Parts: sequence; structure tokens; C-alpha cells
Amino acid sequence: MPRLPRVSLIAVLLISTACSGVRKNLRMADAYLEDGRWTAAIRTYEKVLEKKPGDPRALMGVAEAWIESGSPEKALVPAQVALEMKAPGSTAALARALLANGRGREAVSPIESARGAGDRDPALPLLLAEARLAASDIQGAISAAEEALPLGGGPGAASTAAWAHMRAGACERATTLAARAVTAALDDGGVQAEAAAVFRGCGQAEQADAAANTARALSEDEVQSWYDEAARYSAGGDTEGALRRMSRLRATFPTDGRFAKDLGGLWLTLGDPSRAEANLARALTLPPYADGEQVEGIRFADRRADSLTPEQRRAEAAKLWAILAEARQDLGKKAGVAEALEMAAREARSTDPNEWLTAARAWMEAGQHGSGIAAAQQAVALRPDHPATQITAAELHATAGDVGRAIGHARVAWNLDPTDLDVSLMLVELYLSRGENREARRIAEVALSHHPGEARLQDALKRAQGY
Repeated sequence: MPRLPRVSLIAVLLISTACSGVRKNLRMADAYLEDGRWTAAIRTYEKVLEKKPGDPRALMGVAEAWIESGSPEKALVPAQVALEMKAPGSTAALARALLANGRGREAVSPIESARGAGDRDPALPLLLAEARLAASDIQGAISAAEEALPLGGGPGAASTAAWAHMRAGACERATTLAARAVTAALDDGGVQAEAAAVFRGCGQAEQADAAANTARALSEDEVQSWYDEAARYSAGGDTEGALRRMSRLRATFPTDGRFAKDLGGLWLTLGDPSRAEANLARALTLPPYADGEQVEGIRFADRRADSLTPEQRRAEAAKLWAILAEARQDLGKKAGVAEALEMAAREARSTDPNEWLTAARAWMEAGQHGSGIAAAQQAVALRPDHPATQITAAELHATAGDVGRAIGHARVAWNLDPTDLDVSLMLVELYLSRGENREARRIAEVALSHHPGEARLQDALKRAQGY
């Protein structure tokens, strides 16, 4: 056998050593990933990619590590490259990356394409269920999640299927699956929390409390990461995914007003004002938006309330009341809308007369004239020299049947701007309704000097003259 030249031997040795180093680093990176040492895993996978760009195992490994480390946006490129290289498992890797970024609806097409091409990766049905949830396809999500159950999806599949059934209103199947998930994942805080949310959504308070207690014991240190995950899903456009994760927090930590507030906002976005109202109203009674939780009229102090200054607490409560007004508007609760609008202005200590007038009009629409007038008076006190404020107060008093006060406010408005046609017409009509034709005639004549030929004024003048 001919002897290789010395240079060729060195090249072979270098290639062999390089390949050995890549394999060693891959094994190390996989071990770091398995141990949850995300930073070390990322660093080691990237070493592999420096030496061997396009290595599919390293691409999918680094994508998973970026997702787990809380930076899923950095997982998209390696996952996409792996898919372009047709690496086994790359469709699942890209789907996880898209889901984690709140872009789950974009994962539906590649998953369905892969399955249509014969990809039997057992991870795909469960990922498809998640992606269809993100696309608001609840029935499609149920179908995929049910398919994942016998394929080894485990508690995660049962938990996802339970959530999808609960969202579809099929509580019997939802609670059966949630109970299965709870039993099979006693050490998984996320599964326990989701089961608690499902039980809560289906009105099973005792089971919800039991699962929430377990979830709380297991996940006390994960609250912020759960919250960040929900925010990421919402920012990416996956409102359903954000709702699902915020529901876990709300069920697990029921006395934290932040989760009730955010969950209420998500329900409102998804078109369920009833659940939105329930959560938003509850948030207002909980810290940090209240000094403590109120139980049967007694308020218990809570140190979490100290996370906001009194000024911050009022500002946040004002925002909450404003969102609550939207939910009640959708529910047709007129008096509730008025209350929420006034409380928003009150908590904010608003100096904008328009906010008080908006509340005043809402009270009048609800038929509660006294409350409407009181809110209008707040606006007048803030801007007594503002004609629009005075005329609105006049309208409200007139609607309530208090013509004397209505004339008083209308007269102030007219004195501030005697050229205003609408104010002049209103004041003339108010005087006529009380039989004070002489004063009605005088106002109409002054108004006609500013608006000659105005038919409504001419008609009012004739009536004031007794014609």
C-alpha cells in the first residue's frame, strides 16, 4: 500500500480531530440542554455551528435552548434553517419557535404540510392543536389534541385538550381530561395551573382550589416567567395563547389583582364582556389596586399594595374603571357604564370637564338624573367659564325637569357667547316652557341680530309674541 504524503496525513488527522471535537461539543450541549443549563447549551451549540455551519442537530438544539431561556425570538432563524435543510424534527422545532413568539397561527401551514407529506413525528398533533388555538380554531384544536392523546402526548396533551374543550363549552370532557392531567403530573406546576384554570372555567371550585394549591407550591418562583410568556403571546398577536397562560396565573394566584386585570382585558379583546367584567371588577378589590382584599365589607391589609404609591394606585384604578366601562357597554349595563366612567374620573382626580360630562350623560341615559346632575356639577366647578360645560349642565337639568336650574346654566352659557345659535334656541325654549314670553322674545331678537333669517328663531319669536 503506498504511503500517504506527510502533508496528507496531517490533513486527515486535523479533519478527524475537528469531527471528534464537533461530536464532543454536541454531546456536551445536549447534556446541558437536558439539565436545563440553557446558557451553556447555547454557547456550546454555537461552537458546533462555527465549526460545522448547518448542523441540523445543533440548529434545533440551539433553537430549543433559546426558547427555554426566555428569548424565543432568537430561535426562529436556526429553526427555519433546519426546516430548509429538511432535517428530521425540524417542523416541530419551527412550530415551537413560532408558538413561543406568539405567532402560532403561522405554524398551522407547515405542520399540516409536513403531515400531508407523511411526516409521522408524534410531536406534531399536539403542536398543531396549539397552533390552531392560536388561529382561534377551537374545534380544530380539539381534534388535534384528541389525536395527540394516544400518541404519547402525556399530561401536556391532556391539559391542552382539556383547555380546548373548556373553551368550546364541553365541560364534562374538559374536567375529565384535567383530572387525568393532574394525576399524571403531580410535579408539573404548569399542568397543575392549567387544570386549575379549566376547573375554574367549568365552575368546579373545589377541584380548582386543589390544583391551584399544588401549582402554587411548585411554581412560586416561576410567576414572572409565566407572566412574561403571556405578554409575549399577546404582543405576537396570539390573544388565545395569552388568555390561556394568564388564566393559569389567575387560577393559581387568585388574590393578585394584576392577573385579574390582565385576564379581564384579554376576555374583552376576545369578545366575552361578561367574563371581562367579572375579572375587572374583582381586580379593583384586590391588591395592588386596593389596599387589601375586602371580605364581607372588611378590608384586610396586604403588603402587595405597597408595590404602588397611592398616586400610582389611583392611576391604575382609573384605567381599570375605564376598561370596565367598555365591558359594561358591551353588556348593555347603562348604570354600570355610568358608574365606571365616573369612578375613572374620580380615581384619576380628573380636571378635564369633558370626562365628568361623559359620566353625566351616561347617568342620564341610565335614567339616574340625580347622579347625572352631580357629575355635571363637577364639570361646571372645574370650568364655569366654558359654554359647552354650562349648556350640558342645562340640558341635564332640563331632562330632570328642573327648568329653573336649566335656565341658570343656559343663561351663563349665553352670556359667555350670545352668538351661539344652539344656546340661544335652548334658552328661548326654556323661557317659553315656563311662560316667560317677554324674556324669550328678548333672547330671540338678540339671536336674530346674529343669525338673520334663521327660521327656527323666527318661529320661536312668533310663539313668544303670542302668534
